[in-house]
Amino acid sequence: MRFLGLLLLLLVLAVLSLSAGRVWLGPIALFDALMDPEGAGRMIWNLRLPRLLVGMIAGAGFGLAGLTFQTLLRNPLASPDVIGVTQVAAFGAVAALFLGAPVVLGAWAGGLAAVAVLGWLAAHPRHGIETRAVVLQGLALAIFAAAGTEALILRMGDSSAGMAMTWLSGTLNAAGWAEVRRGIWLAPLLIPLLLAGRVLDRLELGDDLARALGLRVGLLRAGLGLIAALVAAGSVALCGPMGFVALAAGPVGRLVAGGRPSPLAAMLTGAAFVTLADVLARALAPAALLPTGLYTALIGAPVLILTVRRMARR
Repeated sequence: MRFLGLLLLLLVLAVLSLSAGRVWLGPIALFDALMDPEGAGRMIWNLRLPRLLVGMIAGAGFGLAGLTFQTLLRNPLASPDVIGVTQVAAFGAVAALFLGAPVVLGAWAGGLAAVAVLGWLAAHPRHGIETRAVVLQGLALAIFAAAGTEALILRMGDSSAGMAMTWLSGTLNAAGWAEVRRGIWLAPLLIPLLLAGRVLDRLELGDDLARALGLRVGLLRAGLGLIAALVAAGSVALCGPMGFVALAAGPVGRLVAGGRPSPLAAMLTGAAFVTLADVLARALAPAALLPTGLYTALIGAPVLILTVRRMARR
């Protein structure tokens, strides 16, 4: 029932997203617009629908990547936006924009580089990856990547620098069908993480017990970590780094799933976070069109605090 309620909430938010904006559409007007591609329908099909789909795809990717890293490292703080994966992916995307290369390739290269650097820094000759060290070293990596991104932006022209700064705040304002098609390429990467619920559940028990259950812990951690990094970086390439989505989706999804790591719940939660933030961005200030990432932080921070407090009581 909890999963059904979460799915219903996402559907309601999707309808609100199609209705919200400078021109609000009621249920009947929205239905007519969806049926008629002219007039208001042109606004729905060319602007609001692709914006909704890009936000949901990116939110689902952030949620899945966040839960995966948090479970692999057995730390609720080990989301890609805390351990530096998101920031290095953003640096790679801005570098690609600076060089005239595809943004998604730069973001993917940055995400993979972040995982490789973290694995090298946190590796222990006897105990493997020190999970607690990943968070601390990831914070340093995130600061370093943010400084590099700022240095690149200072070397850009005024128009490119303005576009990069807006994108870095996390925005869906320029989302169109081209971004939707790029988002579809994330589907093959989302599927392995979505099907990895049982593996994540066993990995959370500890390395020794997971090995006793027949899992190849090192190989699974490396493989799932690389896929999660690609998913997070691909989501960054779609709409920029949106704060708190990956960090909050995992704990909220666990609450929905009764305390267990649930990729489906994390995916739906991430998509709902971004959709709700975008609805607020267009409902509260339709003329300003503030970045959606601003509202994900405003929503995610208190939700994360309440969720962690409730989990601590239980």
